[in-house]
Amino acid sequence: MDLAARLETAAPLRQAAGFSWREAGQGGGVPLVLLHGIGSNAASWLGQFEAFSAERRVIAWNAPGYGETAHLPVAAPVARDYGQALWRLLDHLGVGRCILVGQSLGAIMATAAARLEPTRVAALILASPATGYAVPAGGDLPETIVRRISDIHELGPEGMAQRRAMRLVTDGASPAVRALVRGAMAAVDPKGYEQATRLLAGSDLPALLEGVTLPGLVLWGAEDVVTPPAGCRRIADAFVGARQAEVPALGHAFATEGPQQFNEAIRPILLAADHVIGD
Repeated sequence: MDLAARLETAAPLRQAAGFSWREAGQGGGVPLVLLHGIGSNAASWLGQFEAFSAERRVIAWNAPGYGETAHLPVAAPVARDYGQALWRLLDHLGVGRCILVGQSLGAIMATAAARLEPTRVAALILASPATGYAVPAGGDLPETIVRRISDIHELGPEGMAQRRAMRLVTDGASPAVRALVRGAMAAVDPKGYEQATRLLAGSDLPALLEGVTLPGLVLWGAEDVVTPPAGCRRIADAFVGARQAEVPALGHAFATEGPQQFNEAIRPILLAADHVIGD
């Protein structure tokens, strides 16, 4: 069975209340909520659905402006806007306390959500976290951000995926993984992608982590060329009290490329959260 078929079997796409998401599982563990990066979608978490849905509810959203999820009503949303949107979805799904996992730009969204509702977050896991550019409202955008916005409108999603998608994985990634990563990027909505890019421009993850005291983990792939290890270590240092881990031989989209290694790295955090809830 190919990865696309496995995904539909493991976690069918759902849609309601202005959101789309994938979901599986209903075990007794703390629910696991997964937030994808800027060039991805809920499909990137196939390996986590397959590993964890036998023991807990696993939910992966399509962020606002991705998949069939409605766009946010502002041109340049901030992290809080995405955090509020996540809690609206989780309220709709009846999720109380959960474990948040944010990958790349999803790390900014997850941290914003944790700041809004810290008592509902059993643990915060940041994977290959994007730092952000800390551009003030109305400030000039850096060239990297301008180029991203230009690419999505001039090249279109397919052309952008041809240019960027393979930077997310290593040369050792299987053809099936490469197809999944490329397909997710080729499916982005230009407006949603531009909103997310403006979020990246205005965000400052180290500042957003100030005062966050939740159980946490920051992890990254040793071969990541998108959010390189040195930057991930700075995020880990800013997340006071969090554990940190570098996963060898994997790149930016390492939850997709190396799900077994990723899952082994986050499992202690999940089990610790389950233990606290069980006490």
